[in-house]
Amino acid sequence: MKPDEFDLQLMDEMSQLPPPAPEVHDYTPWQASIRKIIWGMVLITFRFEFFYLQYLLPLLGATLLYLGYRSLRKSDPWFTLCWGLSAFLLVFHMAADILAATPLLAALEENVWTNGFLLALTAAANVVLLFALRAGIRRRFVSITGEKPRDWLGRGLIAYLLALAVTLWATLEPATEPSLLGVSITNPWLHYGRLLAVIVFQIYLLVCILRQSEALAGRGYDILPAPVCVPGRRFVLGVFLLVLLASLPALWLSSRLPTGEAREVTASLAGEQTAVRDHLIELGLPQELADTLDEGELARCKDAYAVETGSWRDLDLSDDTALQTEGNDLLVQLDDAQARFSVWLVFLPQGQVRWYHFFQYDTLPALRLQEQFSLDVSSTYSNEDYTSALFWQEGETIYLSHPQVQLAGGQTAEELTEEQQWWYEEELKRLGHLHYSPYFSFSIPQKATALGGYLAYTADASRELDAENTYDYYDYSYLFLRRQTSLLHYPFRSIDDLGGSGSSRDYGSIRSAYGSFEHLAPFPQ
Repeated sequence: MKPDEFDLQLMDEMSQLPPPAPEVHDYTPWQASIRKIIWGMVLITFRFEFFYLQYLLPLLGATLLYLGYRSLRKSDPWFTLCWGLSAFLLVFHMAADILAATPLLAALEENVWTNGFLLALTAAANVVLLFALRAGIRRRFVSITGEKPRDWLGRGLIAYLLALAVTLWATLEPATEPSLLGVSITNPWLHYGRLLAVIVFQIYLLVCILRQSEALAGRGYDILPAPVCVPGRRFVLGVFLLVLLASLPALWLSSRLPTGEAREVTASLAGEQTAVRDHLIELGLPQELADTLDEGELARCKDAYAVETGSWRDLDLSDDTALQTEGNDLLVQLDDAQARFSVWLVFLPQGQVRWYHFFQYDTLPALRLQEQFSLDVSSTYSNEDYTSALFWQEGETIYLSHPQVQLAGGQTAEELTEEQQWWYEEELKRLGHLHYSPYFSFSIPQKATALGGYLAYTADASRELDAENTYDYYDYSYLFLRRQTSLLHYPFRSIDDLGGSGSSRDYGSIRSAYGSFEHLAPFPQ
């Protein structure tokens, strides 16, 4: 061996010898873990409701907590408990972010008992986590120095318990009350004061964790190395990748809605039903619409004596663009899809009017996920006997289904606030409840080459008409065709949340096309 090679080998071996005792005593490898724990607590505690940070940051915080306790888990049974609790919180946040791509999370949050249980469970886990961290630190440092370090974590634990108490107080006795436009604050000092107190307590908790870490610096630490199979950065990347890969199929499956039990339209109508259909066509109902009425609808219309339509109104007074119409149809555009609306009134004896609200796609969309046809009808007349139909073509075969009609509205005076009762006073007197707004949701079959449908109901105008039938029959309705225009939306937005409402605003990736229809003419004789 050459002299230079011997010197290099000797220096390398000496560099691997343990450092002097004072350096070992001052070395604190737990500092990296404490930093991860502090940042994890920060990211879980304070949430930012923009740019999806309310989902990304808590997940990152739970991951950092897990990584911080992972390297300490062999040092003390208390740290082992912390590691187990941090794993639970990580799984909890991962599951919550994945469920946010489905309607299940919103359903859990809307249920008071379920939501309260989950909040209590996470709060209890955080309390035990802080207590175990405090107990582990105090026991490990007593084993080295023989004296207990300053108890900053004890103060932080008390601050966290106070924050939970104020939050529970605000939940049980909110300083708000329901109003027509949502909620109104009844006591601003109490409302904002409690919110500020919770923020102060949470900040003090984080300060206490940081101060505890600083108070332990230079004291040495009896730590056992814990084996690590996956490095921290790869672990963080794996967690986020797993949530992403699980969220995509969850979004797809949640956006596929049933069309109802479908049957082929092959059988010809009976003689009486054919006569009713031909009679409706003679009265003015377009044949392509009359052909969509099945046996049940034709039975409802067998005594019809008049068919009329009305006109479309432009509700956007700030826009000079005229409504796009074609005959009696209103043309609407939804991204790459084009559809048309038409409304027809079938007049029946004893002041009954059967309303048919039709829609039909001229150009079907490429992405076929959540779709909805929804009405917001007037409260002038009492409506009942709601039905729906969806018909589409696959090749040469026509299919028909009757999706379930959902009814929005219908609240009685007892279910409304005093302010809402005042606002809807006339409607409550006239109907005894708020008017119903029907809708149905569906997904367009992938093989469909054409699709349309309708919502129908019967309006009772008998009480509003005198024996001479001299009054004009005036009524109106708003038609909405809604659809999901993108799969890559997060969190999941259920199209049923908009059913029966008069809102045309975007809701996540859900877009709306609407039309305003009115009928004003003497009641036909």
